[in-house]
Amino acid sequence: MWLRGIYTYLVGLFFLYLQVLIVPALAIADVVPLILLPWLIYTVWYQAQKIALPVVFLIGIMYDTLAPLTFGMHALSFCLLAILINILRIPFEQDSLVAKLIVISSSNLFFALFTLLVYGLFHGFDSTLYWLSLAGFGYNLIFSLVVFFLMQLISRLRLVIKNE
Repeated sequence: MWLRGIYTYLVGLFFLYLQVLIVPALAIADVVPLILLPWLIYTVWYQAQKIALPVVFLIGIMYDTLAPLTFGMHALSFCLLAILINILRIPFEQDSLVAKLIVISSSNLFFALFTLLVYGLFHGFDSTLYWLSLAGFGYNLIFSLVVFFLMQLISRLRLVIKNE
């Protein structure tokens, strides 16, 4: 169990570095996608909650150190999302495509509404915030679908060595 937790943490750290170093180059109209959302969904979907929840909190708090004004927002939203994803996946089968689509879309909607509320309280609700929130939701949804299914594809690949 400890090795699984360490492995999950290292994969989360890799995605955190991707988020900080590479993903800002993918911004469209000042909207930067969050690659940590599909990682979070994948981690909670395939790991036990006692492993996923602490790792998600640690990665969220590490990501929050980059934005001191809203420190704790990502850690709190990631923990709430982990609990929401765990509740949403219980009635479905593990490999149900419909369940995965529902979880990905509802997680992105929750995150978009949560960030809209937090940034609205800190900076005021204006039309620019609504536009960025709507564009962020759409971009993150498409980005999450692509990254989540790529992660699934990569996890199913197997290395076969043949000695001849």
